[in-house]
Amino acid sequence: MVSPCKLPFLLLLAAFTLAGCTPPDFRTPGPLQQESTYNALFPQWAELCAVSQISKKPGFGADIAGGPGGHAVLFLHGACLDPTSPYPILKTCPQGETGVSMNAHFVNANWVGVPGRMFFYNGILKPDEGLTREAYTTTKNAAKQRGLYSAISFRDWALADRPPGTPAEDWKYEVSIGTDYAVSYGRARYCARLPVTAPQMTQIVNFLNTRNALYQHGPRTFETNVLQDNCNHLIHNALAAADFWRDLPVHQFILKAALTFPVPKNEVVNLLDRARRHEPGDLHALYHDPLTRHTLLHDGWLPGEPGIILDSNTVQTPNAVYNTRLSLIFYDDPLLGHYNRTFQHYLDQPRYHDLHANLLWYSTLYTRIAHERRPLSEWLKKEPSDFMNFYNAYYTWLEAQKSLVDKGLTLLSVAAPTSSAWPPVPPGTQKEEPARANAR
Repeated sequence: MVSPCKLPFLLLLAAFTLAGCTPPDFRTPGPLQQESTYNALFPQWAELCAVSQISKKPGFGADIAGGPGGHAVLFLHGACLDPTSPYPILKTCPQGETGVSMNAHFVNANWVGVPGRMFFYNGILKPDEGLTREAYTTTKNAAKQRGLYSAISFRDWALADRPPGTPAEDWKYEVSIGTDYAVSYGRARYCARLPVTAPQMTQIVNFLNTRNALYQHGPRTFETNVLQDNCNHLIHNALAAADFWRDLPVHQFILKAALTFPVPKNEVVNLLDRARRHEPGDLHALYHDPLTRHTLLHDGWLPGEPGIILDSNTVQTPNAVYNTRLSLIFYDDPLLGHYNRTFQHYLDQPRYHDLHANLLWYSTLYTRIAHERRPLSEWLKKEPSDFMNFYNAYYTWLEAQKSLVDKGLTLLSVAAPTSSAWPPVPPGTQKEEPARANAR
């Protein structure tokens, strides 16, 4: 059985030829170290993850394999599943943790929700524990006890290969482990984390619930299409519902879809790119971008804020069930394309992996922006009259961001007054400095 969010073979072949064959080193940059402080600063956040191919060792359970394009999952901090519903329905809740995964196996759902960050990613194991066959079986039983698929129907082909005498309900958990839950059992990952406001989390939750509601009671059934409606479309459009970026229409004309369909690892870079599209001090660019103007005026939020983090996690090792040499490619040209070199830029900059470095960078930037503030009257000589509302909202936002950064640096100094979680920057790495405010 193949992975449920794979790229078409010919496209994968082209991408694989372009992107190279060397598996990435998922040990770099590693997981975020200051998790508790991060959650104290950012009560709501969404995490877009590109997870690697899956490659199961033969002779134990379902034969599961996937291509190097991998799969994509979403994790929400600040959302939880409705405990009164066996069918996956989200709601916002403080400190709630829910993983979201789309699967081609589903008939009456677009996605499944998995409560708890640890179980979603690591099943019953700690991140640094190896996977045994016994732990694998215990994890499947734990997932069944949680009723992850009790209200989700699977397609006949997804259950057709189960051994004689195996209940269909049990086989749901066999073909889904390592993809929808206990993801790290069979896959490594890169994730980009995005803090959002409470209203934005509500918008994300409402979007996902609306997607599932299309199929919950029929007669319409969920049909995935790699080019026109894949796992990345779901996650991309969930963030678009929060006005982070523009939505990506599903079921586009096939030729157009072939040129624009989202790829898991590309989407990680796309998120980081969107966050830094405009310098936070460039009022002209922020105002003339309809999305950033809207989110600032309506939500008091801009995409390039502190807390945008890139991290990585390896597959559980040692591993008695899955192979651990895993690929995850860009759909890109490795020499001339954007994604490989830009991803390396993000890997090279500590502010994308270490919360302390992240907050220090923004502290420097915000101090500079405040120092270089230009009077409104000067702006109105060149900008429309309604720029005044944007200008006032911007500097209100700036004060709130400065307070947030100061709070975070204080919390980190209390938690670890003399240590840094980030190793020394390798020789030759060019340090990224905040741009000057009001750049044009």
